[in-house]
Amino acid sequence: MYDGESEDDIGMSISTIEEFIGHTPVPVYLGQTYSDKLKPQITLVKNPCVFYDNLYFDEKECRTVLRLLTGIKGYQWLKPVTQKPGEDLWYKARINSVSYKRADGHVAGIILNMECDSCFAWSGEYNITIHAKADQHFCIYNNTDDLNNYVYPMVSLIPSSAGLLSITNLSDNKRISEINHIQANEKITIDSRRQILSSDLPHEALLDDFNLGWFRLLPGKNEYVSDSDVTVFMKYRVPRKAGFVE
Repeated sequence: MYDGESEDDIGMSISTIEEFIGHTPVPVYLGQTYSDKLKPQITLVKNPCVFYDNLYFDEKECRTVLRLLTGIKGYQWLKPVTQKPGEDLWYKARINSVSYKRADGHVAGIILNMECDSCFAWSGEYNITIHAKADQHFCIYNNTDDLNNYVYPMVSLIPSSAGLLSITNLSDNKRISEINHIQANEKITIDSRRQILSSDLPHEALLDDFNLGWFRLLPGKNEYVSDSDVTVFMKYRVPRKAGFVE
């Protein structure tokens, strides 16, 4: 929570990639890249409506908080709970440092300096189930705030028949995801972001049977078509350019 006026960096610094060629004073633009992350700061204080007799943290309470919050390595999902209605926003963050805010020599607040995985907040998790019929188109809408990059979902496929399964994203230059020698009702799980492929049934040379067409979602409409009946489960989050509002 913020009181009064402040200016907050939301981690969306962009570095330009360009090159001076010959004797021209104007460089050639080659691209750009993000060069910072979202780094929120959170202060933990006691609720005066609950701890009206003691608003300070004692040694045992400080140890409890620090053990819980600094005992996990890597990024963890953080969900701010606010009184104002809005989108279900999540942050993938880790704690870099902790400090105390003292009043009259007592610990009145525990300050958490955090670093997120990127400059983005993230939507709640989308879970989509589609019972696709052969040669019938279906659409998935990706309402990402990052219009320059794909979203890579976790996808599970359960085909109705054995053989070759081919799914084409017509919106993405007809990109094909294809798996051969698949069994009827075999569940193929495709982790597109980490590029991991697995099956719930014995499937020799599974990776060799896959054409490495990892699923990815363009911003906006993604129109698909399958060559056979298949149930598609898709799970993903999309980035939100929100900063750390509350």
